[in-house]
Amino acid sequence: MLWIKNSAIVLLLFIASFANAEQTLTGKQIQQWLNSIDAIQQWAEKQEGLDDKMPENTNEMFSAEAMVAQLKAAGLYNDAKNIIQDNGFDSPEQWADIQMKIIKAMISLEMDKENVNAKEIQAQLDQIKNNPSIPAEQKEMMINMMQSSMSMMEQMSNAPEADKAALKPFLPQIKKKLDTE
Repeated sequence: MLWIKNSAIVLLLFIASFANAEQTLTGKQIQQWLNSIDAIQQWAEKQEGLDDKMPENTNEMFSAEAMVAQLKAAGLYNDAKNIIQDNGFDSPEQWADIQMKIIKAMISLEMDKENVNAKEIQAQLDQIKNNPSIPAEQKEMMINMMQSSMSMMEQMSNAPEADKAALKPFLPQIKKKLDTE
């Protein structure tokens, strides 16, 4: 009897882990985001003080949680919720999560295309560290900047293959919307 009870608990935990697994981007979500981004960007541009609430750590800026925290800190969460829901999303959290998946997949695809190599960047960092002709203050600033860039690159380059595949057909439209071409 104990074996059956333990097996049932393990099975429930296993099922729960799948329910909480990160969902893959779908074409429908990407199209919905494309349809919403103009209205949401226009709204955001009109909000005074929103940029003042950016996280200080650049790595923290690139998360759905940071986007939502920024809205809350600026006292704009409910306004954002209204415009986001008007554009077919359930909540700012859902919209931010989808936006971050899209951005992450787009950056990851671009890095794949450009063949960005972390080892090359690490080699450049090592050169800076070992260069005696760079003043210590300048060296520290350069090292911090490169380490921050490497950290951001690692964070943004590991998009799931399924997200990248879902995003590929929409890439020209997304770039156009974000003016990144």
